[in-house]
Amino acid sequence: MEGESENNTSDKVSKPITWPHMNVGSLTISFLTKLAAAGIIWGWGYFNYSIAWLIAPIAFSVWKTECKKNNELRILTTQASALAKEKVLIMGRIDELPSWVYFPDFDRAEWLNRILYKVWPSMNHFVRQLCKQNIEPSIVEKLTEYKIKGFQFDRLVLGRIPPKIYGIKVYDKNTSRNEIILDADIMYAGDCDITFFVGNIKGGIKDFQIRGLVRIVMKPMLSVMPLIGGVQIFYLNNPTINFNLVGMADVLDLPGFNEILRKTIVEQIAAIVVLPNKIIIPLSEEVPIESLKMPEPEGVLRIHVVEAKHLMKKDIGVLGKGKSDPYAVINVGAQEFRTKTIDNTINPKWDFWCE
Repeated sequence: MEGESENNTSDKVSKPITWPHMNVGSLTISFLTKLAAAGIIWGWGYFNYSIAWLIAPIAFSVWKTECKKNNELRILTTQASALAKEKVLIMGRIDELPSWVYFPDFDRAEWLNRILYKVWPSMNHFVRQLCKQNIEPSIVEKLTEYKIKGFQFDRLVLGRIPPKIYGIKVYDKNTSRNEIILDADIMYAGDCDITFFVGNIKGGIKDFQIRGLVRIVMKPMLSVMPLIGGVQIFYLNNPTINFNLVGMADVLDLPGFNEILRKTIVEQIAAIVVLPNKIIIPLSEEVPIESLKMPEPEGVLRIHVVEAKHLMKKDIGVLGKGKSDPYAVINVGAQEFRTKTIDNTINPKWDFWCE
């Protein structure tokens, strides 16, 4: 049965998938269908209002439905790739290859993926406690800034699909003899079941996905067991996340609310596990935990954004495209810096410093 299951999954993934990009034809048909239905209902009720007031909500409904269909297909394909073997995945899709294909210094990690598959069911309790004790209070505090109160998790189940490690790179040059440094390209595209309350409104998150480059540092090296004093785990930059809202939250799945929720989740992940924040796992009592949590800095990174030239003209005026109002955003780990905006130019000079 297990072999059958793997073959079925392999067959599904090996077939090339064509993405249903939104086009004028599909949007027009969907729009006209919903407009006709709404027009009949309006005619029956005859509230003596102009039909023009229906156009805006119908247009928004059409746009939202098309976006949702497109997003759901991407999520299903990503989940299938998480369960498939890498050889089958390469045969099925060429545009989303694992890191070891693009970068020869990344090694395959199929053996580690098999271990994750075995231990994943036992990690439910750990993740549930982490979310309730660490992540939930931070989300409550952040949403309060947007006048959204009463957030709390209700159900947290990781599902049966474990994270997928697409490649591992171990550094053997330009590193200290007292440490081992490796990077792992990790993606989680599972079937988790997360429900929450915002006040009296119950909502949920499904099809949660997260992908990013995780750095693992093992140091210091010891001459006695367990040979390593501790482990530091962190993302080098903010990971890419994606999810769908369900329940009553789906009604509120508007561009503004969705962006607030997405930004809040990214910020909470950054506050816990994006550089300079780290997850610390001490392995020996001989090593002070302070040396793992707060090591001495190697130095200060100072960035100077000078200027840009020949940028695209984004502003649209009466005579067509004019100039732009450019600014630059610099991301270093969990920190983000933004230059000032310079109006009406495609050759801005910022002379901006950050460190």
